[in-house]
Amino acid sequence: MRYLLALVLPPFLFLLHSCNKKDTFQANNYQMTLRKDGVKDTLTPYYCAIQPNTITPSKTDFFLSARSKDNSVNFYIAIQVNGSFVPGTYETINGSGTYPVIADYFLDQGQPSERDYTIDNAPNNPYGYFTVTITSIEDNVVKGTFSGNYLYDRSYNESIIVTDGSFTAKRH
Repeated sequence: MRYLLALVLPPFLFLLHSCNKKDTFQANNYQMTLRKDGVKDTLTPYYCAIQPNTITPSKTDFFLSARSKDNSVNFYIAIQVNGSFVPGTYETINGSGTYPVIADYFLDQGQPSERDYTIDNAPNNPYGYFTVTITSIEDNVVKGTFSGNYLYDRSYNESIIVTDGSFTAKRH
């Protein structure tokens, strides 16, 4: 038993010592806030990346995903640009059928009650649009804001309004 403890305890202590409180604090600074139908919500970003598109390397993809603590809400933003992805404003092009910005708001993803609200043109409504402003890109952090007029679930003919969004996300 002592030998087992002698083998297990040093690596555990090393691991415990290497966990820096500063890193833990910084992880808590990554968040996304938004208003869904006027009600403020806070989500936790869990993946953010900027990388060349695998099919068309001349294009660059930005991807951000965040979720609620209970995983009942998952929100995704994807942007594709020609060339490099830099701070600036990116938006859907109303009525063109071109969507360089995609936003998806899932409720109960993967469950029978799943709802998928996305940029779409709902019947008897103006064209759907979504705008994302990337305010800064650093080596390991991306910050920005976002807003739209509505996201639409075609399967259930339901819309939600997502506005006043902001995020600070760890870049992977």
